[in-house]
Amino acid sequence: MKLLSPFIVAYLLTSSLFAHQIIAEKKDNHYEIAFWAHDGFNKYDKKQLMSAKAYDINAKPILSGIDFSKDTPQILTDGKVAVVTAVFDALYWTQTDKGYENISQDEFKGVVFDSLRSIKLGKTYFAYSEKLSKPLGLELEVTPLINPLTIKVGEKLPVLVTYQGKVLSGAEFETKDGELDGVKTDEFGIAFVPIKSSGLQIIAAVHTYPYIFDRLSQNITVQSSISFEVK
Repeated sequence: MKLLSPFIVAYLLTSSLFAHQIIAEKKDNHYEIAFWAHDGFNKYDKKQLMSAKAYDINAKPILSGIDFSKDTPQILTDGKVAVVTAVFDALYWTQTDKGYENISQDEFKGVVFDSLRSIKLGKTYFAYSEKLSKPLGLELEVTPLINPLTIKVGEKLPVLVTYQGKVLSGAEFETKDGELDGVKTDEFGIAFVPIKSSGLQIIAAVHTYPYIFDRLSQNITVQSSISFEVK
């Protein structure tokens, strides 16, 4: 059996597993979670949406709930929304001789080299204030330190990355267009992310750690993103 080189495996993992993010979209009287994959939005199984919350301009939680009876789950809120967060189950991924495949190790017939559970965290900004320059308490979180809605193309957005409430140094990023080479958080968990185009922005950080409480995954990969529009 010919195995793929570690470089090819890493590429396959990045291009298939990591190039997917979630964002919130404003509809007439509700919000919906959209699933971004590579270069556009894809449909998803609504069972993959685990939770969603909304916050006001003062970073206070707003009463919100999910209507799963709709084809695309609707997030209903009671108040003026500044931020919507969501947790999304991207399911199991198994490393085989072909790279990482979106399948659990129980389903795969062959040699398993690694297995993981992929969780996506998304945070979409519709408004911003100084109080929203602090983390909201997500497991892994990217927080813009200035107003992302007023930043211009060609500028750099300072962001803070935290894991379980503590700064995370060395975190790498990707955008909706792919990997962001040469950008990492410093010892204070801060990085400066270049804004290269107008329109929808998705900036994501990733953290992988061993997990022993799920027999179908050796690791958990958590990817957390912020999204916003640049004019």
